[in-house]
Amino acid sequence: MRIAGLGLLALMAAGPVAAHSPSLLTAEQASAVPITAHSATTADGVRLHYRVAGTSGPVVIAPFALYHGSALDRLAKGRRIVTYDRRGRGKSQAVAPDRVSLDLLLADFDTVRRAVGAEQATIIGWSGAGMEMFVYALRNPGRVTRLIHLAPVAPRFVPYGAQMMADREKRTDDAARAAYRKRVEDGEFANDPSAECRARAAVTTPPLFADPADAGLSPDVCDFPNEHSAAIGTYFGALFGSIDGYDWRSALPKVTIPRLVIHPLQDNIPLAGSREWVAGQANARILTIDRSGHFPHYEQPDATLSAIAAFLEGEWPAGAETIP
Repeated sequence: MRIAGLGLLALMAAGPVAAHSPSLLTAEQASAVPITAHSATTADGVRLHYRVAGTSGPVVIAPFALYHGSALDRLAKGRRIVTYDRRGRGKSQAVAPDRVSLDLLLADFDTVRRAVGAEQATIIGWSGAGMEMFVYALRNPGRVTRLIHLAPVAPRFVPYGAQMMADREKRTDDAARAAYRKRVEDGEFANDPSAECRARAAVTTPPLFADPADAGLSPDVCDFPNEHSAAIGTYFGALFGSIDGYDWRSALPKVTIPRLVIHPLQDNIPLAGSREWVAGQANARILTIDRSGHFPHYEQPDATLSAIAAFLEGEWPAGAETIP
């Protein structure tokens, strides 16, 4: 394993590197894991959907149940894997725009954490939740034992937000997008928002994958009214208003729990942005996953889940690096 710049002292402080096979179920074993579905109500009266894989052991919580589906169930060996939908998303209750903000999303996490009886939890923060769950750990010292940033957005919006969107634009099939827009303009989906959602996803999802043909690996979320175009556009407009221009770099040293960044090399999010989560932080390391875009737990499940399992067991996965 290569250690970049921090030397033996940083290696000792960061902990051991995984030297054995981590506790990870096979796909067949995972299919037999007990699954339960629940709901919890926030302090402001919003019903949240959450899903639990496993019956006992340390708790691992991951926002975005709608996108994770059963992909994380292989981690449920001696653990409870809890996924949930945030307010206004997936199976959780729809909310008005004035009830969507970063602060409220962090409160949603606390609602689920309390509902499963976890004083502490490890967090898997995928995509935007990779940033948001860092903020939760920052504001709630002692509540988070470890944090996995899985294909996270960068710790600052500028310049990486624009670079991410430019990369997605570059990968988008212009002809397919034009055809989709024509269908919308012709009123084809006027009475079928689920079909419109799927037509939109057929254009917007392939650019998120290293191999666009793998886009079908991610779950179909279009049966959820929260994911239909009108609702999702309003939702993101409200959320972005609460995080626009964010920059958490100065707060990185304040979160001293171990943090693992998993960066898929073909993600739209620039590698330089993911490296900023780790740079100069002795408690954090980055692991790159090749041949994967924004959904590494679908495109490269063995490499991704093995790395997460090793980290959950208190070890750094092989290949994870520090950055001076």
